[in-house]
Parts: sequence; C-alpha cells; structure tokens
Amino acid sequence: MKTEGFFSDMNESGILVFTVSDASYVRECDWIVRLNRNKTCSRISELNDRIGVRYMCTGLALYDTDEITPLEACLAGESFFDAIGERVTIAGYYTYTHGENGFDIDLIEIPLADLKSKIISKEVTAFRLFSERIGHSPWFASFGYMTDEFGSFHHMDAHCATPIDDIYGKLVGVVEEVSKNNRYPYGIVYDANTVSEAFYYAQGENLIKLFPYEDSSRFNKETPGRFKGEGRYRGDLLRMVYPCNMINEQHLRIKIVGISLGEWIVNERGRGSLRKICNDLWLWEVGKDELEGVNKSCGEAGILLAWKSPSAAKPARKLP
Repeated sequence: MKTEGFFSDMNESGILVFTVSDASYVRECDWIVRLNRNKTCSRISELNDRIGVRYMCTGLALYDTDEITPLEACLAGESFFDAIGERVTIAGYYTYTHGENGFDIDLIEIPLADLKSKIISKEVTAFRLFSERIGHSPWFASFGYMTDEFGSFHHMDAHCATPIDDIYGKLVGVVEEVSKNNRYPYGIVYDANTVSEAFYYAQGENLIKLFPYEDSSRFNKETPGRFKGEGRYRGDLLRMVYPCNMINEQHLRIKIVGISLGEWIVNERGRGSLRKICNDLWLWEVGKDELEGVNKSCGEAGILLAWKSPSAAKPARKLP
C-alpha cells in the first residue's frame, strides 16, 4: 500500500511496518530495513536459512565499473529489464540539493527518455531505473549505476522480486552480454528475501547478510569511495561464494590448500563449474547444495572477505 503519504512493507519475518513516504524510494527502503532490523527478525531469518525457506528475490552486482560509461550502463540496464520481461516505469538520477544542514543527496525522478538525454549531455552520472508493479513495494525491479560520488563507490546492481531459480538463465545471459562489451573485475548473482535486502546487499549497507556464517559489516569497509577501502575483491579475495560468481584471472590464481583456486574448483566434484565468458573474466557457478561446503572450505582457507567462523553451539541451560 502506498497512498496519502503512507508506505507499508512486510519483511521476511512477517512484521508489517508503516512509515511516512517522502516520495524518495531509496529513503523509504532505508526506513523499512532499519525499523525491521531487530533480534527477533535476525533469529527468524537464521531459522529460515536452516529449514530452507525459498528466497523470493534475485540480485546482481558488478564491482569497479569505472571503465563503464553512464550511457553504456543505461543500455545494460535496459537489457536487464528486457531479459526479465519488464518495462522501465520510472527513472531517477542522484544529485545534491540544499538542505537545512548543508547539502543532501536526492534522487530526482524523471522519465527514461529524459534521463538518457541528460546522460548524453553529461549532466548525470549516477542513476537508477525502476519497474513498479501493484502489490510490490517499494518496487518490483531496479537497476542502478553508482560512482564514487554521493557517498558511494563504482558499481552496478540489479534486482527483481523473482526467485533465482525462475530467472537465473536470463540473468546469466545479461551478465555474459555486459561482460563481453564492458570491463569490470568482479561480480556476483545472489538471492535475497526482499528487494530491499537485495538492494542494500549489493552495496554492503545496512548490515544485510545472506549466509549465517557471513560478517555483514566487512564488505563495505573494503570498498573505495566513502570508506577508502583496499578493494581486495578485485583479485586478491572473494566477498563470499554465490550461485554465480564473475571472477578474473587473478582470482583464479588465489592459493587455497596449496593450489590455485582455478585448479581447486575443477579438481573435485561438488565445487561448481568454471567457464570463460570473455578475455579476462570467468563464470564460476555453484549449485545451492554445494554452496555451504564451498563457502566453508574457502572461508577456512582465508580467501573470503566476509567469512565468519560459525560460533560453537552453546550448551543448553539446565532447568533448576
């Protein structure tokens, strides 16, 4: 429901939150995540992981995309919406506006055609494309291109309210098309409970995690831009291991148990499949039944940025 200045959303734990809408989707999304983040939600989310609850949204993130121009990114965004069979209903670009305490970051909504005109005239750098649907809030699908302005870092992200199993092949097709025409060193395809989670996870914001053995605070500290991180995901480490990982030759040379990661992947079954998609980029695909074991092996080998060793189970307290 979004009417008369009110906004509502239900998160994965079933908690319904109402907030006042300021017509800025990014801000609405932020409030939902902040208000729903509590210990009860975390426990239910972990329970969902254990019992195998099906995630309902899919996300895609490409990192260090500074060699991709805004126009090339916009074309990639349109390809994403074409692939999932949706149309762009509204677009928006980021800008600074004068606020009470100085400058605020704002998202100005405009039609897609107007956004492309502003991109061509170099008036716009960072932007988002949205597909809205009745019954889906804050949106059904989104594509974003961010730079090191506006408190962010160079990356592209896309997500939609469709389970990964239903859309995986189409997303991989988008990844292959974008990868053949543009350069970037690292990317991931993942599933999430909500589009809000998928949106924030791409940036490493709002303490969103997809795995119970993931430290949700580590990735954004590694990003350049506002956090001035080292960006070791470019080739020295991986963030985590996901259903689809776009990795480069440097990643394949990472050492794990005395051999290169590339050798380790193909040496045994149960570690996914590896195939080249362009000159310096490979697609490492890992089945859902293999993900936990692969993450555990890579995490214990020290090659995952966000890996957190599972805490030892606490002994049950005896009743008096």
